[in-house]
Amino acid sequence: MRDYLVYCTYCSSYTLLHSFDKDSGSFLGEYSLLHNDYTRNDVVLNRFLLSHLGHTIRSIPSQTEDYRTIICNASHFLENDIDKYVEESQARLKFSERDRKSEREIGQVQLYLIEHLLSHELEMMTQARASTPAEGQVLLGKELGLKQSLELVRRVRSDKQFA
Repeated sequence: MRDYLVYCTYCSSYTLLHSFDKDSGSFLGEYSLLHNDYTRNDVVLNRFLLSHLGHTIRSIPSQTEDYRTIICNASHFLENDIDKYVEESQARLKFSERDRKSEREIGQVQLYLIEHLLSHELEMMTQARASTPAEGQVLLGKELGLKQSLELVRRVRSDKQFA
């Protein structure tokens, strides 16, 4: 897999893009040895581009002589702040995971509530008495519909995919 960097010829400064992640549709970004992770966002690239407005900027692929020369001789843009950006990226990832987990738990609570309400409605429906045969047919249809709905909710709740 090929890595890339962006280089400002005017300032002799660069930022690493690393490889392109097809799943997220973005570059992995700067790498932190401290956290053993990438920024996985474009915050450093955006700052690099903004601070080098009007300068000549080149993108350089890895495994070239230019790449090696730039890495050895040029200054690494925001080199001391990369750990901070990786921490922020990890915090955002943890927050989104916590948010996703809480949404899932809210959905499970809603399923339990729906099951309880359907069970209660079914219980009320079975205690109701029809005054005419037509009304009896309607009540029977409602009861069958509630039983099917309750069975569907229980199937969704027991499915491992939704647990």
